[in-house]
Amino acid sequence: MTGSGTWAPRFANARYPTFGPVLIGIRVQGFRGVSDLNLQFKSPVTAISGLNGTGKSTVAQLAAAGFRQPPDHDWYRYYVNHFFPVSVADPEPFTPGAQVQYLYAADSGFQTVTVSRSAKSWSGQHRQPERATYYRGFAQFIPKVERRDLSIYGAASLELGEANPLDPTAAQHVGRILAVPYDHLGFTEVLTTNKAATLAMAGRGGRRYSENHMGTGEGRVLYMVNTLETAPPKSLVIFEEPETSLHGDAQVRLAQYFVEVALRRGHQIIITTHSSAILGQLGRDSVVYLRRTPLGGGVTATHGLSTYQTDSHLQREGRTPGGITVCVEDEFARCLASEIFRTADPDLLSGCSFLTIGGGQEIPAAVKLLRGAKVRAVGLSDGDMPHNGTGGVRTLPGTEPPEKEVFAHPAVKDYFAAAPFEIDLDEVLAGVSDHHDYARTVAARLMMDEPTVVGVACRTYAAAHQAGAFNDVVGFVRSEVGDRR
Repeated sequence: MTGSGTWAPRFANARYPTFGPVLIGIRVQGFRGVSDLNLQFKSPVTAISGLNGTGKSTVAQLAAAGFRQPPDHDWYRYYVNHFFPVSVADPEPFTPGAQVQYLYAADSGFQTVTVSRSAKSWSGQHRQPERATYYRGFAQFIPKVERRDLSIYGAASLELGEANPLDPTAAQHVGRILAVPYDHLGFTEVLTTNKAATLAMAGRGGRRYSENHMGTGEGRVLYMVNTLETAPPKSLVIFEEPETSLHGDAQVRLAQYFVEVALRRGHQIIITTHSSAILGQLGRDSVVYLRRTPLGGGVTATHGLSTYQTDSHLQREGRTPGGITVCVEDEFARCLASEIFRTADPDLLSGCSFLTIGGGQEIPAAVKLLRGAKVRAVGLSDGDMPHNGTGGVRTLPGTEPPEKEVFAHPAVKDYFAAAPFEIDLDEVLAGVSDHHDYARTVAARLMMDEPTVVGVACRTYAAAHQAGAFNDVVGFVRSEVGDRR
């Protein structure tokens, strides 16, 4: 679903009619160590990621303070001072010249509002456009027992009040995200003699239970979906790390739901996240990665998945002077490059680590970022995305994606046609339109693991070439990393 959440192309010229006065840019100056940060919101769903301490929550909270609430909306608005109060514990949460510049898509084009500190208050917020806004930080999802909630500690004297079933469509989304067949979902008012609260309720398999007996992830999803489905159309909804307590498959489905509900209801959704499962479901314009610059301690914002993946690689692998990082698009390209190196120059392979970027168009940016961090890096793009070596990126052998090159090679066809496999690759792959599914299809036919099929095919392909056939690729990698043998 990559790209399905971007403004373009269907909504590029209809942002305001479709989504209302959306926030499309923010400049943060002088908050919590963020000296000067420019960030754009290029998509209805924006995931802000980065290592700890890079300002993700700062951006999210200032975004929540970017709108006035409509007069008919019963939810109070957020102000900058709600998130950045001055106190004895925090006498200077911002610099004397701190300000936030907001850029909106308005009915007449664009609108800019600057909110700055004036004496002891913030000025400019009265000029912001109206939009229903919800900020859901961690406090929204703390289990009742941890909050010493009345439903736990007043349980003996509780009375049940009005029950509000969750809308059937919303209930279906909760069940789909969690892969749980619910019979019932909703909220019930609970009361003591002098207090009232709302308690989430669920039923499945003929058993009914309250939020007090839900898993943390289960409760979080229920509250998130309820917020998005009951908020007025064209709302701004902000979630801090929505993946917390959710397993990987649920995170994938949650990201897919964010895109669907944003387009269906005209919401703008902003999340902070460390989840590669969520980031992998979003288009490159939906991901903003924050990272601290090596000099000066500033923070920069970069759009696209490659920065997130590359910076994670730096943290995981370190900056080993003798190592070579080879950026490729996916696991198939990684395996093919490995077998080419193994055939042509095993010593070169032993000094390599591979980084899968997820998109061939992002390989140049990843190489640039790694080299900026003083890492010896090159990129090898697929054959259908040619590069001539400029910027440290060159194309793998062939003119087609590596899956097509490998599975169409006569030696690979002969290998799988012989015992014990005895299959015709042309026949097996004839109805497969997406080359990324080639290995999976062959593996299913042979009742084998997909990585095993990929390894065998790439090894057979590489071994079938004569000595010197890969000199261009191997020589390029050597020269780029300073090995002139």
